[in-house]
Amino acid sequence: MPSVTRLVAATALVSALAFGLAACSLGSLGSNERSFEFDSYGEAPKSGTRSFVLAGWVPSDATSIRAVSLRDDPEEAVLTFRTTTPLADAAGCTPADPLESAPPVSPDWWPSDLPTAGVVCGEWSVVAGDDGQVFAWRESSPTEASKAR
Repeated sequence: MPSVTRLVAATALVSALAFGLAACSLGSLGSNERSFEFDSYGEAPKSGTRSFVLAGWVPSDATSIRAVSLRDDPEEAVLTFRTTTPLADAAGCTPADPLESAPPVSPDWWPSDLPTAGVVCGEWSVVAGDDGQVFAWRESSPTEASKAR
């Protein structure tokens, strides 16, 4: 028969684990954002019906890929990655000055100031820094209010 001390310790451990798991679940339930991270282009899904699919214009040398989409509107998303490929070489991208939309979300890694000129790649507005860091965003239906942001 187990000792009372072991029984109390086991009960305390199970309770602590249950509370910790519940806190994690409840914390993610309150957020409308879904985050995705991939080390390289090869690791990120490029087709299918998954929650996140890498846009076709993203260069194959992309690394350090991070994205956030909205749970209630997955079309609204932001994306960042590093590349050595000029965005002007990406298929289907055209220069835009100024860009007509604004990022729908701002995760903690998103810069506070972005250039106003960049490229539009399909539904994505894209800017790149001299260091190869790219920031892109997509709104499901840009409005006049969001264009003024």
